[in-house]
Amino acid sequence: MGKFSDFDLPPRKFDFQTDLKYGQRGEAMIAQFLDTLSDGSFEVKTDRYRNGRMVVEMEQNPRRKGIWQPSGLQVTKAAWWVYIYTLDGAFVMVSVPRLKRYVAANNLGTDRYHDFAKASQNPSRGFLLQPPEVMDILTNPDYDYEV
Repeated sequence: MGKFSDFDLPPRKFDFQTDLKYGQRGEAMIAQFLDTLSDGSFEVKTDRYRNGRMVVEMEQNPRRKGIWQPSGLQVTKAAWWVYIYTLDGAFVMVSVPRLKRYVAANNLGTDRYHDFAKASQNPSRGFLLQPPEVMDILTNPDYDYEV
């Protein structure tokens, strides 16, 4: 048998009890997620460019006064970060703690900041994450919370 790719499931012995417990943890996470949504504990960002990249705002310069202040991920009280890729129903949701663990684990600092809305009265800056980085946030166990 050849080597498995990153997308193949390796052969394993079926264990109903283990799979059931894992599935129940997933159901509990979705129930908690829906509770936080009903409480309004989410931050929504919408992509107008449909390029697969995710913007993570970190600072803003209100009324262009030249004083950058923490914003976005640095100050959110939300439990979930929702990023809408198309208004036709394509979006991802990441827990705010997971997104913060990603930023910390990858030592993303101000040197990676991009300026957004430069011509507006409220320019902002932060991270412009490429599609492989978004997939890393979603799938890499390094950003899992300790169970």
